[in-house]
Amino acid sequence: MRSWFLAASLAIFVLGGMVGASIGLRNLSALSRPMPAARPVAAQATVPAATSTPEPAELAPHPPLRDFDQNPPPFQPAGEADVPAINGTPEPTASGHLNILLMGIDQRPDEAVAGGDPGRTDSMILVSIDYDNHLVSMVSIPRDGFVVIPGHGNERVNAAYTFGELDQTGSGPALAERTVEQLFGIHVDRYALVDIRSMQQVIDTLGGIWIDNPQRLVDTQYPTEDYRTITIDIPAGHQLMDGVTAVEYARTRHPDSDYGREARQQQVLVAIRDRALQFDVLPRIPQLLPEIHDLVHTDISLVEAAQLANFGRSLESSQIVRMPPDPNLTPSYVGPGGASYINLTPTYRAMVHAMLLNPRVAAEKAAIAVYNAGAPVGSGSRAAGVLGAAGLVVNQIATAPRVTATRIEAGGGARHSAELVAELLGLPTDALVVDGDSTDVKVLLGPDLRLPAGA
Repeated sequence: MRSWFLAASLAIFVLGGMVGASIGLRNLSALSRPMPAARPVAAQATVPAATSTPEPAELAPHPPLRDFDQNPPPFQPAGEADVPAINGTPEPTASGHLNILLMGIDQRPDEAVAGGDPGRTDSMILVSIDYDNHLVSMVSIPRDGFVVIPGHGNERVNAAYTFGELDQTGSGPALAERTVEQLFGIHVDRYALVDIRSMQQVIDTLGGIWIDNPQRLVDTQYPTEDYRTITIDIPAGHQLMDGVTAVEYARTRHPDSDYGREARQQQVLVAIRDRALQFDVLPRIPQLLPEIHDLVHTDISLVEAAQLANFGRSLESSQIVRMPPDPNLTPSYVGPGGASYINLTPTYRAMVHAMLLNPRVAAEKAAIAVYNAGAPVGSGSRAAGVLGAAGLVVNQIATAPRVTATRIEAGGGARHSAELVAELLGLPTDALVVDGDSTDVKVLLGPDLRLPAGA
């Protein structure tokens, strides 16, 4: 019963958003959020910058496994090379956040034997729950991202779980967590391991999910479990997808790219949640619970599971902040052996770091413009660099008529972003003027500007 409760509660928030009352959670509102003590994290508070002249790095040695390539890409791996060995059990932070790493494992049936290939994490989604502000951040980690895997050299991030399992059965999630921690300079508190293919059973139990597919998807090389390929054809438009179609929609990449697949995986997760919130689905929940039990493997505690369920049943879709994949921030490369790699740039990593730590700013999606209005030449670019290093996106750098003092003009819809800009630039509180309800932030750099040292 305990394992059912854990799995169902996680699915209530992350995979389904089902009403907590359906499994006896009516009286959990008095539970306090999980606030255990923090633990050390391998990465620094800020995401490390890339080396100015990168050299190709060696790939980690490993036994013959599916989907590996010994030809390194022409850029440095993301992450620190001197991360200490993993010791102890991860503990959540004390900041009102709970960060959960969702992993979908791609393991073929013939590999699920003793000594077999552990499979790769076909999808990795980092979900951050902000209990204080009732927000959720969600970011897909490109599975082909070239990273440092602690104790194993340099490989694609989807191999972290694999190497952990090869070291010792059951250690895959911990190594994947540690790898993600050093990428983004945050704690990964818990994990949830999902068999992607069994998701189709859950979706069918829900009666399908509604997906708005923006374009027709035709994949003539969609892989099957028996190492063959088939052709799938998913039409464009708003449609009710059954489990098989939804999983195909989430996993296909040949019609566009891995970036498109990452966006679709997030879309499917949110669609499952939205569908489960509909009243006509509630009678199916008892049928769904046994399937969830086999679907999710997690280290989330009983109290945390209850809190997640209580939190998720009142969560609105507008309170879920998603970071869409961006090929400009994570450019791809195909090696001579045919393997795909993605460069997880410092800018991308800084943006993820900022979104997870301050989801209110990310939720605003502020349009930030920086204007040199009497500051020394080059101040606009330098100020934009300061903001970019903190994960903010500067949409425009230009000049403007001279002002007597540096100030920030912002709409009420971007108040938190504007306050962060003022803090990063070392401006007093009276330098910020908020008016209206737009999401625009206009930064006017005057002759009094004093940028932080090193900017």
